[in-house]
Amino acid sequence: MSDLKDLAKYHKSNKYDLGYIDIYEKYFRSIKDKNLNILEIGIDKGASLKVWSEYFKNSNIAALDIVPIDLQFKNVEIFCGDQTDENSLKSIVNKFKYFDIIIDDGSHISNHVIKSFNFLFEHLSVGGLYIIEDLHYSYYPRYGGSRINLNKKNTSLNFLKSLVDSLNYENYDRPFYKKSKFNGKINSINFYQNCAVLKKGDSKVYFYKNKPRNEFINLVKKFFSILFG
Repeated sequence: MSDLKDLAKYHKSNKYDLGYIDIYEKYFRSIKDKNLNILEIGIDKGASLKVWSEYFKNSNIAALDIVPIDLQFKNVEIFCGDQTDENSLKSIVNKFKYFDIIIDDGSHISNHVIKSFNFLFEHLSVGGLYIIEDLHYSYYPRYGGSRINLNKKNTSLNFLKSLVDSLNYENYDRPFYKKSKFNGKINSINFYQNCAVLKKGDSKVYFYKNKPRNEFINLVKKFFSILFG
């Protein structure tokens, strides 16, 4: 059995019921036979690990969960640790060095999602995919979100929205510009229902890297931005 949908349905992965498999098939079909390093945060009962083990037969798969889990699958290594604990993440990175696919299906708590991303992005290969599932938890107060204030800072969704600015930073001669460590390193961000797929890679250079800034014009822009926002 090699079809991703069939595997997910057979192993009763909730990724099938939630519609994520349709998204994954789009991204994974062309790379399924490559020798990849894959990390999934959050194991639950291991259904998705069974799917990845059989679908990515030539890959090395790491899985992290805060609860000790005694499961064994071909080409899968399971780690026990907290996704916000840098030592736990470092122990995995030290062994695998880099990842081509990272899937965050962990706690879904916004600051956990953000902290994991901030650490792991550096260890995502160029062209690699970083996928965050179950983003609807970004609206739940007990997960750090809000049902009312959709612009609440530090939710996982609003963090991802801010990365759109990093994707497009070369297009804007922005007053009071503050560079982000992600600027120029994100090739694309695709949002789906409750799920986002980010691809690491160089964004196209438009302005900051190849044009000197006119400081007088920049001061004028700052002045008007203070007056009018």
